[in-house]
Amino acid sequence: MNEELTGLSDILEMGENDLAMLKRAARALVSRTYLLRGVESEELAYDFAARNWSALEAWFRVMGAELRKDESLGVIAWRGWGETRARLGREETALLLALRVLYEERRSDLSLAAFPQASVFDVVERYRSMTERELAKTRLVEGLRRFSAFKLIKAPTDPADPDAQVVLYPSLALALDQEGIDEVSALVKPAAPTRGEPSGNGDDGGDERETDTEDGE
Repeated sequence: MNEELTGLSDILEMGENDLAMLKRAARALVSRTYLLRGVESEELAYDFAARNWSALEAWFRVMGAELRKDESLGVIAWRGWGETRARLGREETALLLALRVLYEERRSDLSLAAFPQASVFDVVERYRSMTERELAKTRLVEGLRRFSAFKLIKAPTDPADPDAQVVLYPSLALALDQEGIDEVSALVKPAAPTRGEPSGNGDDGGDERETDTEDGE
C-alpha cells in the first residue's frame, strides 16, 4: 500500500460516531491550526485525535499536509502547504517572540491557572525591550487578535487595556522552537545605525517570516 494511504484502513473501520468525531477534530485543526489539551471546548477532540493518531495522520496526508504532536505540551498541530502558511511582518514577528519568551518564563510558575498569563502591559514592555521600538496600539490589538485566532494565545476582551491578561497557550512553543527563537531574535534585534544615519523607530519594514500557523477558513 502507498505509504501516504497508511492509516486509511482505520478510517474505513470506524463507526458512525467515531467518523463524526474524526471530522470534528480535522475541521478544528484546519480552522484553528492547533488542538489544545486543557481547553474545555477541545478536550474531546484532542483526546480522540491522540487516540486515533494514524487515522488522523492519513486524513491529512491525503490533502498533502502533515500533523505534529507534542504530548508533553498537550498540543496537536497541522502544517499545510506554502500558500496556506501565515506570513508575519517584522512587528508581528517581534510580538510573537515577546509572547513566546513570556510563555517560557512563566510556564513553570503556574498556580491554579491551566495556562500561564501575562498582562498586556508586560507584553508591550517585553516588545519594547527586545526591539527598542514602540508598538502602536492598533498594531498591538491587531496582532493579539490574529494570534488569538491562530490559537497561540487567548486575547483579552479589550486587548488595548494594559491591565488585561493574555493567556499564553503551549502552542507558542510549537510555533517557535529554540532555533526559531534564535532566528527571530536576530531578525528583530535593533540594527546599529550606519555612519551618518540616525537611529530611530522606523516602520515595519518589508521583512516577512513564515510561522507554524495556518490561515484557516
